[in-house]
Amino acid sequence: MTLWIDFWDRPNAIYADQRNLEAHFDRITQDLMPHLPSGGTVLDFGCGEALGAGAMARACGQVLLFDGAPSVRRKLAARLGGQPRVRVLDEAALAAQPAGSVDLVTVVSVLQYIAKDDLPGLLARWRDLLAPGGRLMLADVVATGTPMLRDVRSQLEFAARHGFLMAALGGIVRMALSDYRRVRQQVGFSTYTPGELSAVLERSGFTVERLPANIGPTPHRFTLVGRPA
Repeated sequence: MTLWIDFWDRPNAIYADQRNLEAHFDRITQDLMPHLPSGGTVLDFGCGEALGAGAMARACGQVLLFDGAPSVRRKLAARLGGQPRVRVLDEAALAAQPAGSVDLVTVVSVLQYIAKDDLPGLLARWRDLLAPGGRLMLADVVATGTPMLRDVRSQLEFAARHGFLMAALGGIVRMALSDYRRVRQQVGFSTYTPGELSAVLERSGFTVERLPANIGPTPHRFTLVGRPA
């Protein structure tokens, strides 16, 4: 996962422009709202820019943000440092978070950057953090066998709806010329079938439910919710 963290720790072309970034997080935030625990604590693992953190914190009790890229954490701390219900965690703070202190762990569009061998260890960490009745949400999971053109089409349809189609076309070209493809080929890109990921969760002590619709702007991906058995 180190090379992927290095990728996210420097400027990249994942988002075509600011409108793309805002629309992406607006959609995720809207989709998450019905699932937020009233008065509870949410850990957003692999949170990225987390543009919806403030709105999420107002809907629940507290939002904890963790991202593996140090530059992302610094930007989050600078932007959100004045919000008492939002905390940005580094590795040490995440490790020190008490067991049973989190009501919902969200992991949105992150699993593809985690090696499959590393996932059981993370599942154990997340399970330990969950309070009784807590939930783990693995969202925007890339399904095995998804053609790249399907992702591209989905991105362009989303861009057309939100007014950044030309920027998205340019962004696809920039991505093709960036080191994203090199890193993906070098360290891998994890994909799952719903059944495969459900089995991994069950072996890690969760009961599993698949949501009817994905969390996020990519409708052909999927979301699973795990509860400690």
